[in-house]
Amino acid sequence: MMRLRPPPFRSIVTGHSGFSLLEMIMVILLLGIIGALGVSSISNVIDGFLLSKDAAATASKGQLALLRLSREFRVIKSVTSASATSFTFKAKHGNTDAEDKTYTVTKNGSTITMNDGASTDILVDQVSALALAYYDTYNGSAQTTWSNTRTLVQVAITLNGPNNSAQLFTTRVAPRNL
Repeated sequence: MMRLRPPPFRSIVTGHSGFSLLEMIMVILLLGIIGALGVSSISNVIDGFLLSKDAAATASKGQLALLRLSREFRVIKSVTSASATSFTFKAKHGNTDAEDKTYTVTKNGSTITMNDGASTDILVDQVSALALAYYDTYNGSAQTTWSNTRTLVQVAITLNGPNNSAQLFTTRVAPRNL
């Protein structure tokens, strides 16, 4: 018995098999263009994610610094000196005068520090501006110095955010022990 072998593969229409060189080059070129567009859009998504992550970190730092300052300013017992960029005060932290501490809040370079005489805490970095204002009433006009008639302290901190953007954080605090 004789064995039959299948004929070699050939295209029925043209009689040729495979792709031409021109077809292969066109497919590679189209895949390259599609890949470049895909990488570009993925790169934009990643850049946006990193930018929002850095902005959130800056916002968190600013809010934490304002929270700490608000907490200390609420328990002010007396004010030693005050200006538009520095504030020295005595805070009530216990039942006796011995437990009270004197703090100085100021901007040093690109940081805001709080010094209690024994140690200096860095509250926040990447600071471009610190502005302190003092008010007699909530709707009153801002003053740059302290007097016994002042009832509010306003803190405005400007931080350098991502891509050199400025982020402003502001709060007003009414000391309750004055």
